[in-house]
Amino acid sequence: MKKAVFLISTILCLVFLLFDANNYTLSIYMVIWSSILSIYNIITLYNGRFTLSSSLISYTILTQFGLIIPYYFIGNSVLSEYSDWTLSFLTSPNLPKSIMLGSFAILTFETVRLYIKINNGNKEDYFVEQEVHDGVLSKFATLLLSVVLLYFVFHIATGGMMLFSAYEMFLASSAASSPVYPYILILFYVATVYNVASGEFLTNRIGWGIWLVIVLIFALNGNKGEFLYALLTAFGVLGLRGKKLNVKYIIVGAFLLFVLIPSITALRELGVASNLNRVSYNPFAAFVEMGMQIRTTVYTLDDMLTNQTPLLYGESYWRPILNILQLGDHTVATDFLKERYPGYGYNQVAESYLNFRELGIMVYFGFVSYCITRFEIKKYSLIKLAYMGSITSILINATRNYFAFVPGQLLLVTFIYLIVLRFVKAKQNT
Repeated sequence: MKKAVFLISTILCLVFLLFDANNYTLSIYMVIWSSILSIYNIITLYNGRFTLSSSLISYTILTQFGLIIPYYFIGNSVLSEYSDWTLSFLTSPNLPKSIMLGSFAILTFETVRLYIKINNGNKEDYFVEQEVHDGVLSKFATLLLSVVLLYFVFHIATGGMMLFSAYEMFLASSAASSPVYPYILILFYVATVYNVASGEFLTNRIGWGIWLVIVLIFALNGNKGEFLYALLTAFGVLGLRGKKLNVKYIIVGAFLLFVLIPSITALRELGVASNLNRVSYNPFAAFVEMGMQIRTTVYTLDDMLTNQTPLLYGESYWRPILNILQLGDHTVATDFLKERYPGYGYNQVAESYLNFRELGIMVYFGFVSYCITRFEIKKYSLIKLAYMGSITSILINATRNYFAFVPGQLLLVTFIYLIVLRFVKAKQNT
């Protein structure tokens, strides 16, 4: 019965997209329904465990509907911090279709993982296979975190970055503008995941101490996404280690969404050293800012309608692989989008649609759901869990960005995994 509900919902959403995509009320109903089905899967599919697939789809929901839902039910008051020009996409005739595309992506993801999970039974026999790693994971995580911290200390000490600054100032700093910075972020994600996967929360105090210092540096400069991706993945790793959702997790999540992130958002334009009396608190700030990403879908549909943006036919996904292999011209298929939407980021609903329309969304979200869920239903070692967690953090990051950097980042985390695996096996053989 459950499989039929999810499948029929996905098919109906596709039918609406093809024949009634501009119906705003219908698109809102699909937002509510797809969100309910996703929350149902998150709570029940793994018997209360919040897994890696739950982490990824949760963030996808936030970036697709975080603005739309409060705006529909509460009104313009949740958007008071944004200018009319920024919010002009809300009057676009392509807004309903953009919303419907987000629902279709989420329903595709959830239907695939439901089918895989049910078809493989509901038995709880795929908890982590314990192996002797003798602290290798946590030690390696501490090493990576030390590299990240030293990177920021160097830029602060040389005057290229301030310890306290507004977000715009941070983006202009030598630390954030360096071509090395994206890789520093990957090291931070990987280190966080490896630290959590090791399970050594009390014994690895040095590693977690360094992690907190880095998070503080991010926060003091108006950054939240950098550690939010890592935290979301960490919750997923804990779920696959057998930890179930409980009151403590809910309180931590509520604190992040309604206190910490809105506070950082309020301070990011002023800088924490500015007059705190100028800061206004908006409990929906975190949702609205993440949900602002749907505007890139609206802009893409607008430009496709006027033939300013052509279909890419998969190029934005296969071109980065050719670039890594040094085959052909070293070009990026989505560079023209960065020029059209400067500083907006992007999202995978829009990018997959830009490649093959609705089929692109089905393939991308169906394939990602299949790969992560297949891993989750099998037995896995701690190091494999850390590796899959690292991949998931990259995909979470890509939720609000272009896919162009994903293959290279996957190559980096695979290289790190192979190094750690070699040390783990060496420990096991001694």
